[in-house]
Amino acid sequence: MTLASTPAATDRGVDLLAGLNPPQRAAVTADDGPLLIFAGAGSGKTRVLTHRIAWLIQQGRAQPSEILAVTFTNKAAREMRGRVEQLLNLTAGGIWMGTFHAIAVRILRRDGSADGIDRHFLIYDEADRLSVIKRVMNEMRLDEKRYPPGGIVALISRAKDEVMTVEEQAKAAGTHNEELAARIRVPYDRFLEQNNALDFDDLLMRAVWLFDRHHEVLEKYQKRFKYVMVDEYQDTNRAQYLMVRQLAGKHRNLAVVGDDDQSIYKFRGADVRNILSFEHDYPDAQIVKLEQNYRSTQVILDAAYHVIKANPNRADKRLWTDRPGGPKIVIGQTYDEQEEAQAVAREALRLVAEGDYRLGDLAVLYRTNAQSRALEEVLLRRGVPYRLIGGLRFYERREVKDVMAYLRLIANPQDTLSFSRVVNVPRRKLGEKSLAQLGYWADAHGMSAWDALGRLDEMTDLTNSARLALGEFRDLISEVRAASQERRLVEVIDLLLLRSAYERYVKESGADGDERWANVLELRGLASEYDGLPPGEGLQAFLEETALMSDVDTMRDEAKGLTLITLHMVKGLEFPVVFMLGMEEGLFPHSRSLDSAEDLEEERRLAYVGMTRAKDRLYLFHAFRRHLWGSANLNVPSRFLKDIPATLVDRPEGIPSGVDEPGMAPARVIEAARPAAPLNLHQRYHPGDNVEHRSWGRGRVLKSTMTRTDEELIVKFDKVGVKILAVSLAPIVKL
Repeated sequence: MTLASTPAATDRGVDLLAGLNPPQRAAVTADDGPLLIFAGAGSGKTRVLTHRIAWLIQQGRAQPSEILAVTFTNKAAREMRGRVEQLLNLTAGGIWMGTFHAIAVRILRRDGSADGIDRHFLIYDEADRLSVIKRVMNEMRLDEKRYPPGGIVALISRAKDEVMTVEEQAKAAGTHNEELAARIRVPYDRFLEQNNALDFDDLLMRAVWLFDRHHEVLEKYQKRFKYVMVDEYQDTNRAQYLMVRQLAGKHRNLAVVGDDDQSIYKFRGADVRNILSFEHDYPDAQIVKLEQNYRSTQVILDAAYHVIKANPNRADKRLWTDRPGGPKIVIGQTYDEQEEAQAVAREALRLVAEGDYRLGDLAVLYRTNAQSRALEEVLLRRGVPYRLIGGLRFYERREVKDVMAYLRLIANPQDTLSFSRVVNVPRRKLGEKSLAQLGYWADAHGMSAWDALGRLDEMTDLTNSARLALGEFRDLISEVRAASQERRLVEVIDLLLLRSAYERYVKESGADGDERWANVLELRGLASEYDGLPPGEGLQAFLEETALMSDVDTMRDEAKGLTLITLHMVKGLEFPVVFMLGMEEGLFPHSRSLDSAEDLEEERRLAYVGMTRAKDRLYLFHAFRRHLWGSANLNVPSRFLKDIPATLVDRPEGIPSGVDEPGMAPARVIEAARPAAPLNLHQRYHPGDNVEHRSWGRGRVLKSTMTRTDEELIVKFDKVGVKILAVSLAPIVKL
């Protein structure tokens, strides 16, 4: 049923309903039982969640410790906790609030021992998982070129998202690669167990298994959590779906918030059917739709609606706002990705120069990380500050990974992966042969490499210098490990850096040594936030938090530069001005989605997410040609652009010809500075000329364009279709 009325606010303290619109009030004050809140982009869902939590506490319906609130980022959890504390003027520490993974870690550390999980387990991140998979494949003598490790990781991850055992994964395999992934998972999982480690997918899968196999544990948490709330429910996977149903099984006070139009993480296992089938799972569910948008202009919302409404499988809803009108959408066509980047840079500088915006108010969104290259080059040349989100993460930098590996080894000496990374960093005069001999000896005696260091005298194949170096490494780890039980975390890190001589190693490693050392100091500064915890606990908490950290969690709101970010990572963020690049068939929607109606729907949702990040101004760019993934492509404008009514698009003078297709809104050409071709170049080919290519055979010239430095041809070949060629480089002759 849909809620139509709401009770008045009580007189207990602050009026939590003040300033809420009617649907928001309905969601905040809803009766017990299942509750589905369809929250459109910018409709104030975070406010509704925090006010509902505060309302339940204020009305005496729940104690803070009886509430579980699950978010998709640590940043969102921190914001929600802060808002609840501000609303009620109390410490909300009793509320269990965090990401699915963080909640699962907390449960497994407390009660995982019932299912054989050591409470001191390590968490292996994406890079760790890939390293282990490569190691296993090497031991199995599998060719990485034939079987890319990243693909194997994805297949194992998908199976764990579906809460499959190894046997179930093997049984469900339908291709050779899927069968191989199931085989690789056996030694992979064994390696994790030997190293007392879980990967990200294990955290959720093992929590579900824990509840399935040990009902007394599940009953404890069901009894504790009277109210369960889940944000971004449209992005839940099978494991998360099951975990939520388990935890809310007793009281059934499950409130989920989400928007099926913003489900964009299918590649991570997210299943939009979880939110679309909520009414089927809970026939007595109360339903509230939040359709008033507090972010964007009506022009932006209308344009986004016309893109998303083409999806057949969606709940019916349409956003509206009190901000009527607004600047029309600008659809810009450029010649190539370089001119696209030039156009973005110049338009951004113009907006800032006019005084209405700062660079930090502007964001550039793109479908793939590879698109940022041309943009970064142009911004660097023009001296425009920017921040790249989703590039090399801070925690993935070599020097940061080194120090983190040391800390993980200190916390758990049995961690073979961390041992292998730092045993010879800085270099300790240990060659590959010596390390291989250590590994062989440890395997032969059924022990870890760390335990083998206690029996170095028995390793007769090792040279004296190798035994000495390994002994010094053992003493270093033992000394710092002992200190970690008595000293603050920062003091432990200082001792580690001093005893390992890591500063000298980093600074002497190359021209960027000082910059790399600055990253180490930045890590040290982050660790200082854990100094309030008792010795030992600070190290464990630091390792856990950093393992679960994402790029969005570390973004700073006061950024001064232009933000460059992929469409998948921008969800949950908003900017006054948004540029979306690469609006071309094959890029967006991506070529991989064109053969699947389901995948194409997700691409359309991704476009909707990108468009609704914009508050005031939205620019959609497409290029006539684009170099990407090692080749140049002739591009057709994205089908999503055709869905936007012409009345919503800017129509200044200078409408281009030969670009727009029937039914598509006229595009505004934003010209980038492009000098004429050098005078010594002359046009050698013309439309209609017959040519022959050394590899592609015969073809006919469709178009010839004089670029900055060359003549560029569009040729339709009899065998391979349309290709773009540079005359100075292509092996072609005119017939």
